Amino acid sequence: MRTPTTTITLLRIAVLLAGSTLLACSDDSISTPTVPGELANGEAREVDLRYLRFDVEGFSKTNSLEVLRAMPRRVLQDVWLLDLDARPLMVNALEALRDLPDEDVAALTPAAQNMRRLVLMTPDNAELEGTNLEELIAISGAIGIPPAKCLAGLLDRGVTDPFIPIEIVADVMLSNVVATHPNAQFRRGKVDAEHPDGRYPVAPGHIPLTLADVITNFEDMAERFGPVEGHPGFVLEARGVSVVEQEFAMTSKVNANALPFKGIDLTNVDGASVNSVGGQIETVHDFSDPDWMQLTGLVPEPSVEFLSFGVIENDAFVNGGTSREPTPNGNSTAWDLPPWEFERLLIEMAKASVEGSPAHCDEYELGTGVAAFTGCLEADGWVTLETFNGVGSPPPPAYIWDLELELAQVRLHDGGLGEGEADVAMSIQNVAVGVPPEEMIEQVKKNVEANPEALREFASLLTDSTSGNADFYYVRGIESLPTDEHGDWLFFVTEADLALDDQGDPVRDYGYSAPGFFGDPELGNKLSDTRRVDGDEEHEKVRIVPGDVLYVEDDDGKLMRIDVLEKPSRSHVSLGITRMR
Repeated sequence: MRTPTTTITLLRIAVLLAGSTLLACSDDSISTPTVPGELANGEAREVDLRYLRFDVEGFSKTNSLEVLRAMPRRVLQDVWLLDLDARPLMVNALEALRDLPDEDVAALTPAAQNMRRLVLMTPDNAELEGTNLEELIAISGAIGIPPAKCLAGLLDRGVTDPFIPIEIVADVMLSNVVATHPNAQFRRGKVDAEHPDGRYPVAPGHIPLTLADVITNFEDMAERFGPVEGHPGFVLEARGVSVVEQEFAMTSKVNANALPFKGIDLTNVDGASVNSVGGQIETVHDFSDPDWMQLTGLVPEPSVEFLSFGVIENDAFVNGGTSREPTPNGNSTAWDLPPWEFERLLIEMAKASVEGSPAHCDEYELGTGVAAFTGCLEADGWVTLETFNGVGSPPPPAYIWDLELELAQVRLHDGGLGEGEADVAMSIQNVAVGVPPEEMIEQVKKNVEANPEALREFASLLTDSTSGNADFYYVRGIESLPTDEHGDWLFFVTEADLALDDQGDPVRDYGYSAPGFFGDPELGNKLSDTRRVDGDEEHEKVRIVPGDVLYVEDDDGKLMRIDVLEKPSRSHVSLGITRMR
């Protein structure tokens, strides 16, 4: 595995600090066989493993943007930082659409202009012609009041208040469009019993943010949140997403044994090294130190230079409901549409906008004082419009959202757009993300503290001390550990111990059919387990003393016998390796 030359590994630091004495010690950490090559059946060789340890405490390590960008993208994508609340961005985007200058509005497509008018629609500017509420114009004229007053009274709001507030538009867009996108529902994480597929749920209305997103300024945003797996997507194009500056750096303080573990590749009985940092990830950071992690170089106000997001409509006109049943929504087929289609979005927005509105009736009289028209909204949203003395013919009773659904669909197709031609692409410029960098940093620190596993592969890659293809390695239980962790231990490798290539992928498959150490050649009597030793509870491990006999199977299915020989010295073990088959 190659890493950027600018990356200073903990191993190199340890060697520099320890000086020539440590260098001399490390040269004889393992004696390799004099005759290289794969073991033949029945052939035996002896190896000598040494346990080296060099603890560093409070060492501050800084990784620049250049170093981070040179790392394999897959590894960066696996370092989850936080779930970014997309609501501020959505609200800011809708407000920017609402407040577009006239010259920019003229450049929008007809469908986008119509959609913008829907966002801006109020009782005062609503165009009722050609809709199920058109009769309100005649009724209002007959009783001598503006139609806007009738409509505002029915909706229980001012004549210049929006039909649907932007905050409700944003919330429904987040729940129906963003939260239903597969890449906004789950993020990658550690495979465990609760997450066997390595997929973790994302908070609804949030976007999972990884280290790759931060250092590339979301360069793949349109790809990630575009069409995928039956979902139409919602980001059509995104440019100039600004989260970090060129001076961005990630600094952390570490406490760790900086030297790798020494192990054996059973195929040739070759010496190999296993990075020790990944196994220490639970203790490598002192979370009680408020400065254990620092992220510098985030822009003061993260923003998007250009963002285009889309909404698709159904190919047919979708009628509003005509019945109170089934409660609480009624019988409009809009409720059966995919959650991201325009008509479904609209009916949900309209319903949300009147939730909590008190039941009320407004009565309008003719100049003679005779009642001419009443408009009643019940607490569940059911609307009854009734006229007297031949004033007019209002629409039959319906839920308020059924009336608004038909009104909005008509307006969406203004300008001669046919059904199915009003898919909307709304483009805006220079929109603030809406989440300050300080909030991002604090959330990142909390998430990593709660789940340091997220940094395991990242930390191991930065120290890059894995070499060869070890099947197991040697650990010496130090005196500071509990008594039952003292002595010499052999640890069987896990998938996390495999060396990585330049793309961050393992250089070999984890092909072990029976990982661990056994007391019989049939591999029926397992002697190893995952008990806690030196903070590790993941590896199969076994404590050894001279005279022990173990059996293991390597990743190619070869059966090996391990004889534990007399110890050369306190931090050494000698092993005899014999190929059985």
